[in-house]
Amino acid sequence: MSVDSTKLDWETLSDEEWNKRLDERIAEFNDGRGEILLPPPAHAIMEEEYTRGINNKLVTEDLIRHYADAIGDPNPFWRDPSYAAGTRWGGIIAPPTYESCIAFGSAFGGRLRLPGIARLAGGNKHIYNRPIRPGDTFSIYDKYEGFVEKEVTGKNYRMFIESVPRYFVNQRDEVAAIAIHRNIYMATPPSVRGNKAKENKMYQDKVRHHYSKDELDMIHQSYDDQLAGVNRRGAKTRYWEDVVEGEEIPTVIKGPVDVADACARTTVSCYSYAYAIKWAVMRNHLNTHPIDPETGEYFLRRDWHYTDQAARVLGYPFANSAGIQNEMMLVHAATDWMGDDGFVKSVDSQARRMVFFGDMTFVKGKVTRKFVENGEHLIELAVWGENQEGLVHTKSDYIIKLVSKAEYDRPL
Repeated sequence: MSVDSTKLDWETLSDEEWNKRLDERIAEFNDGRGEILLPPPAHAIMEEEYTRGINNKLVTEDLIRHYADAIGDPNPFWRDPSYAAGTRWGGIIAPPTYESCIAFGSAFGGRLRLPGIARLAGGNKHIYNRPIRPGDTFSIYDKYEGFVEKEVTGKNYRMFIESVPRYFVNQRDEVAAIAIHRNIYMATPPSVRGNKAKENKMYQDKVRHHYSKDELDMIHQSYDDQLAGVNRRGAKTRYWEDVVEGEEIPTVIKGPVDVADACARTTVSCYSYAYAIKWAVMRNHLNTHPIDPETGEYFLRRDWHYTDQAARVLGYPFANSAGIQNEMMLVHAATDWMGDDGFVKSVDSQARRMVFFGDMTFVKGKVTRKFVENGEHLIELAVWGENQEGLVHTKSDYIIKLVSKAEYDRPL
């Protein structure tokens, strides 16, 4: 590697030299734009937590149902073969963001990991060219798009966005889906590093909300309504002609999020590591995995999604749900609104803030555009998640193909 590959002396650099080396490192990575990388084979033991390959090669009805369980969506379209057989699709198809169950992340890993640089999930763009069905099998490949610096005002760090599209190729050699994974890197120079007061200032006053009986009654009633399908469009076709720009979709409630919710997501769309396998993914990158102050042992960085103790070691007040989990929560509201006949062509999501254990999510949305493109009748739907304080944590823009009354009998 032409640029210094060691991390030992980065802490001792002046700000000027540190920024110079950072720019060199970014330029080196960007020279590799367009590089294609095949992930490790499914049977391989990962040697890096963020280098990820196939998780579930075969699409099954069971895994689609488990995905629906993990986002708390009781829609029979995702779980009942006899119900799905009566739809225009003739059977169960996977909901949007399901491809995260096939393979999530990137074979390139989170590349810019150096002292003073914090990595966060920035959201994903999901593109769907055709339905994903039970029985489909997939291979994947990644194409590197590199880093772009984003201007930040009034901050003591620099911000970079790294993008890596992942292509999902089915057994018919069709690219059924593309997931563009985005990492956010906040690079803090040495002169301001170590000032704990600056770290995670956004959350320094965060406290857990204690829910009143009235609030809990409202949450539980909402869950009962979801189970009953009160706001689910289902088999009643939503025609493109009947949609009005600006109309709002019914709110879907999730939370308060807890460790069971976080683990449900992990079982379907993440990589499970334990004991020796967990050590294998950590041992060559111990500088990125914190030490548990109680046991003295390293813990997997991902543990901050499960325990408050791990989160606090990393400077956050509570455990938090993963970025992809927050995207997945929004799917329920969008698909309930569009009904069985709709097809999601793309989802473009942005992570705005963290969702901590104990937080609620109120999934809201509205129609922002209605248009025809390449003969398809499309809706742009803005969907977002707000916590109990009314703060937006995730935003997703959906492009949804709806049925036109003029072409109802045409195949989708």
